[in-house]
Amino acid sequence: MLTAGYAGSRSSHILVDGLNQNVHSPAACGTVTGYTLGCGLSTTTNPYPTFGTISNQNDDGQATYNSFQVKAETKSARHGIYALIGYTYSHTYDSGMVDGLGSFPGATYWPLPGTHNADWSLSQLNVNHQFTGSVTYDLPFGKGKTFGSNWNGALNAIAGGWEVDAIEHAISGFPLFVVSSNNSSGVNFQWNGSSVIRPNEVGDPNRGGRVSANPTCIAPAQVHTLQNWFNPCAFEQPLAGELGTSPRAPVSGPRFINTDMSFVKHFALPYESVRLDFRAEFFNLLNHPHFYLPGSSGVSNMQDINAPSSFGVINTTLNDPRFIQFALKLVF
Repeated sequence: MLTAGYAGSRSSHILVDGLNQNVHSPAACGTVTGYTLGCGLSTTTNPYPTFGTISNQNDDGQATYNSFQVKAETKSARHGIYALIGYTYSHTYDSGMVDGLGSFPGATYWPLPGTHNADWSLSQLNVNHQFTGSVTYDLPFGKGKTFGSNWNGALNAIAGGWEVDAIEHAISGFPLFVVSSNNSSGVNFQWNGSSVIRPNEVGDPNRGGRVSANPTCIAPAQVHTLQNWFNPCAFEQPLAGELGTSPRAPVSGPRFINTDMSFVKHFALPYESVRLDFRAEFFNLLNHPHFYLPGSSGVSNMQDINAPSSFGVINTTLNDPRFIQFALKLVF
């Protein structure tokens, strides 16, 4: 059986907490040619100089989810096979929610004119590709099977009545948020107390080699390595007073692949309704690591262009190593 369909959702008026309304325009407004992120308020004083931070709660958050989903299922009692395969291609976007309920970092330069959608980007939980496949196979060996129906009791007890189960799971990488902790814009992003700024994106971060717009940066020859998952030279510090041109989530982390497998031996007992199973189970059978970019601890583990020791560097794994366990299961 094959099924395919579209699934999606639209969310609006999501509660957003903690945006500072008492912010002025970027200091470079009116002086930088082509600057488009929005100006109009004073660049030297806050709109309400009598007050410091004016925090608020509002229902300005937005999010969307769109996906194409395919599922294939087959079962053959004759051949002892059951298989279920699923694949989803999707995109999840949101407007950045600084209260931690959505994706970070949210911008505090709202409500400057023209900046309402400046944070619209891939969500922290976005996964473009997701594949899951599971197969159960009763091996055709032993009494009552295609092969070995005339085996004696001892041979059948050892080699007959086996079942093999496998689960394969693969997903693409999650978005990474790139920031600069050297904030001289006059306004800032805010996440868990970290005041940061968005850098300029001046090249393709998913391509190795020299970036012509950032010639003094020593670029790696290859990307998607442990030391340089993306090209750090594709980002640079914006000029003083500017917000930066990079989107909120310009790159994604490594993909993840995991294989689980089990071998099950069914022992028939004198009672028809009772069965004893021996199980040998292998979790993360291929011992495949799930690589992770921890980012800079100074900016809530985001990718900070001013922290070269962690910027684009993989030095952590998330997935458990291979586990093997044996078990006896009485089914009645």
